[in-house]
Amino acid sequence: MRTAVIVAHPQLEDSGTQRFLKEATTSLRRIDWHELKVNSSGHFDAVAEKKFLKDKKRIIFQFPLYWYSAPAILKQWMDEIFDIADVAWLQNKELGLAVSLGQPLKEYRLGGREGIALSSLLSPFQAFAKRLQMRLMPLFIIEQFVYQNDRKHQELLTKYQQFLELPIDFNFDQSQSWFENKLKEMMKEIDVEDKKKLELILEGYKERHEQLQELTREVSLLRQEDDQHGEQ
Repeated sequence: MRTAVIVAHPQLEDSGTQRFLKEATTSLRRIDWHELKVNSSGHFDAVAEKKFLKDKKRIIFQFPLYWYSAPAILKQWMDEIFDIADVAWLQNKELGLAVSLGQPLKEYRLGGREGIALSSLLSPFQAFAKRLQMRLMPLFIIEQFVYQNDRKHQELLTKYQQFLELPIDFNFDQSQSWFENKLKEMMKEIDVEDKKKLELILEGYKERHEQLQELTREVSLLRQEDDQHGEQ
């Protein structure tokens, strides 16, 4: 699955959030980072943009919340690229939103400072996906990036990479397998001493993964037995 990350930012060069997210994609093999920039005429090359998107299974609109919506450049790009009479090439593609906020998410709710839910503000994208017969992914939120510490940044990096790579409805088992594969990839690029440390971490992951799989099977069997007893 190839994924296109469509980056729309009014001041991209000054955005530490977008620099961080771009760096997070450098180790991912099937992610195409695409920063929106108009040409000399102030428009987009619709033919080239469509060609870029056609082989992508997943399309991510990535932007800061800007006056309660997306920046104008994303709206212009959408107006010039998409046509409601031409939906065949978009059917069943996945659409995701990665939205960065300058204030806490809790303010976007009834009783919060903004008094309206973020999902309500972004509902036009839900209508867009439905009209073009695309699958809408759960919203990915980057909350006050500049106030996050290193640990939070590391958590964000992992969650963001999973958002880009894993299936929409991924489960715990798939998440664990993803972690194990990332550790294996890291082991190919480090020195012997660090490799030994990662091997121990990987073995621990595998052991816990197997234990959790076994526990899941046991719980499933217990539920089946309860259902059978309930039917008797």
